Amino acid sequence: MHVLDYAELSNTSTSLIIQDVMRQIMNQPHLQEIYEQAVALVRQDEAIQAFLQEHQAELSGEMIQNSLSKLNEFRLERRAIEAGQPGTNPGYQPELFINHNFIDVRYKPTTDYLASLKARRQAANLDNRMMADDVRQAHLADYIIDSPERQALINAVTQFMQTYHQDPKSAQGLYITGPYGVGKTYLLGALANHLVEEEGATVTFLHFPTFASDMRASIRDNSTQANLDKVKQVDVLMLDDMGAESDPSGWVRDEVLAIILEYRMRESLPTFFTSNFSLKEYEEVLTYNQKGISLAKAGRIMERVRYLAREITLDGPNRRQLKRQG
Repeated sequence: MHVLDYAELSNTSTSLIIQDVMRQIMNQPHLQEIYEQAVALVRQDEAIQAFLQEHQAELSGEMIQNSLSKLNEFRLERRAIEAGQPGTNPGYQPELFINHNFIDVRYKPTTDYLASLKARRQAANLDNRMMADDVRQAHLADYIIDSPERQALINAVTQFMQTYHQDPKSAQGLYITGPYGVGKTYLLGALANHLVEEEGATVTFLHFPTFASDMRASIRDNSTQANLDKVKQVDVLMLDDMGAESDPSGWVRDEVLAIILEYRMRESLPTFFTSNFSLKEYEEVLTYNQKGISLAKAGRIMERVRYLAREITLDGPNRRQLKRQG
């Protein structure tokens, strides 16, 4: 049996405590295995030595002897983590502490694990399945401001964020109108990510023509009401490409959009829209369908849209086309 050379240990009080433990163990041959384990712990594990040094005034030789199995557990877990292995508690790292009359091990979540939890919570809070890939990755810091209109829009978004942070229900959304490809949808994607990451808000982003088609299909499996409830109650709702939906009978207008907007207006829930149509033009889109002219129904929808959002125009070159050409 290898006998620990006490001279190998530092001349500290911690070393004296450990030496006392070693002497007790050496007098009991059947504890040779534990002794060898203790030697490895003392001589090889800097973290254990640092803990014993820090707590030397609180420790006795008996306490350390009674804690050898826990010290070895700590050592093995740390070794596994350092080797890139999950250990017995994946996502957690061991930490020594004094538990009454012995040294114990507790487990704390790692920084990576906490980050993954945060990412999962954020993913659960953001329904972005209808976003394009570039919009999913959008961030406000990457939004290009190269015109007065884009500056005005980012100013409006910043104002919304400030108000939302102070009082979410007093924050009015935006109705962003402009031609295809100018960056309306990208900006909403960036705002959605910000709200989820910084405010912990639940956000649903819907490409409205696709959503309208899905809602018509939901009639077959009787899930229309459940889908409506989920959308209308979310903290922040973003409806993209308004006016591009196919609604020949007016059913989407009357049984989907009207219900969503009525609820959100009543509950003062922030709502955003993008469209190639101005508010005035969109009202005309809502007015006419195969059943004829519905001025009153279109007017009620627009009353709610104007309550929920203020109109702002974004013009400029088609950036998607420029990106493809570049």
